[in-house]
Formats: sequence, structure tokens, C-alpha cells
Amino acid sequence: MVPISVLESLVCSLSRTPGAAPGWTGSQLLTSSVAGPPSTKPLLRRLCSGSRLLLFSLGLSLLLLVVACVIASQNSQLRRDLLVLKETFHNFTVSTEAEVKALSTQGGSVGRKMKLLESQLEKQQRELSEDHSSLLLHMKQFVSDLRSLSCQMAVLQGNGSERTCCPINWMEYQDSCYWFSSSGRSWLESDKYCQLENAHLVVVTSWEEQKFVQHHMGPINTWIGLTDQNGPWRWVDGTDYEKSFKNWAPEQPDDWYGHGLGGGEDCAHFTPDGRWNDDICKRPYRWVCETELNKTS
Repeated sequence: MVPISVLESLVCSLSRTPGAAPGWTGSQLLTSSVAGPPSTKPLLRRLCSGSRLLLFSLGLSLLLLVVACVIASQNSQLRRDLLVLKETFHNFTVSTEAEVKALSTQGGSVGRKMKLLESQLEKQQRELSEDHSSLLLHMKQFVSDLRSLSCQMAVLQGNGSERTCCPINWMEYQDSCYWFSSSGRSWLESDKYCQLENAHLVVVTSWEEQKFVQHHMGPINTWIGLTDQNGPWRWVDGTDYEKSFKNWAPEQPDDWYGHGLGGGEDCAHFTPDGRWNDDICKRPYRWVCETELNKTS
């Protein structure tokens, strides 16, 4: 910025004519004005007078001060606006991050709920399938019981029916009659009991028969008519063991001697999950008797 004193000197120097003496009179000035264009020097001299020059300087300074104040005010406002904008952006960023985290958490929660629902649905489907199988088995057993009851009624009425029926308290299934014990005996005692009933310990020859016996006995150890006491494994009714159905548990039979009761394991039984296991024959397990339908009286 040019100093005020320099501006004053410049204005005053312009008011003087080159070569003119400071002591010129009015006539000299008039003669000089006639010789050339109208002079503006008197105006400049008036401007250069002390009080007017001071006022001019003050006015210019005031104008510059106002301009500076306006610029400073605008700068301050811009700074405030910038701070407000930064704060707003920061708040927006924090809010957005919080919302994104919340959405991520909700998404994870929804995913877990979906998996839980899928698991529950699969479980219900398995249960429904098991219930359906059980219901079908009960229906078959109901039909069998009804047929057996009708047969028994015909025999009691003596109407000449030649049809053979299962004994009372025995269950009919696929041309055989079955009796399920409710107490425990050794394998030999169980086999003798069945023989006294003109039957034998159950001989399981198919997966369907396995499910039938397992369903009616439940998850409990149950003797079956399979033994190797007198040589290789054999069924008590003479069924070919090597060619027939088998349902041994993994790594069974193992003829284990570590039970401390003497001897090995020579008699087969159902375990609670339905698989077969060999065990010492003197253990008191429940049992199932079986006889052919046409052998009953």
C-alpha cells in the first residue's frame, strides 16, 4: 500500500507548473493561462490545503478500514461456516457408521435366526417322519390285533372257523406270533420259557422284523435266539446265520472276557439302540418269544 504522505506529495507536485516561480502574481498566471489550455492547478492547490488534505486522507483511511472490516467479517463468517460444516459432516459420519453397524448386527441376528429356524424345521420334519412311521406301525398293529381278536371271538363262539389265531396277549406280525416279557431272566431261562409256550426266542430275519421287535420292546437290553455256546453262531430255529439278516453293533461280536464273570460272551441281545451285542449268557435281560402262526392252537 502506498503511504498517505507520498500521495499528498504527488498531488501537490502536480499542482505546480514546471519552471514557475513560487512568487508568481495573478496577472502572470492569467497571461500564462491565455497562452495555453485552462489550468486545473488552483483546484489541486485547494485540495492540497492542510485541512482538506487531512479530510481526504481520513476518508480514504476510513474507506480502507471499512473494506478491511468487511473482509475480516466475511473471513470470520466463512470460518464459522466451515466449522459448522465440519461438525455436521462429523456427526453425519458418526451417525452413518452407527447405522451401518446396527444394520450389520441386525443382519447377523437375522442370519442366526434363519439358521435356527432351519434347524428347528429340519428337527420337526424328522420328528414328523418318525411319528408317521410310528403311526403306520401302530395302525398295522391295530389291524393285526383286530384280526386276532376277531379270530379269537370266532374260536370262542365255536362257529367252525378253521383259522389259526395268536394266543391271547401275543402279537401277530407277518405270519408269526410274538410275546414280549416284562421281567428279566438269563438267556437259557428265557429260551426254556419260550419252549414251554411251544415257541422259541425271537429269530430276526429282516429289517422290518427288527423294527417291529425294537418298537415293542423299547430301548432296553433284550435276548434274541442267537448263540455260539456250542460252536459257531446259530439261530435257535435252524435259520442259516451266514446268509440271514444281521445288525451287530460296530466291532461286535467280540467274545469279551474282561467282565470278570467267567467265560466269554456267547449269547446275543438287543442293545438300547437296537444294535446287537454278544454278552455273558447269565445276565438277566428281558426276552421275546416267537412262534409260527400255524403252530398255535
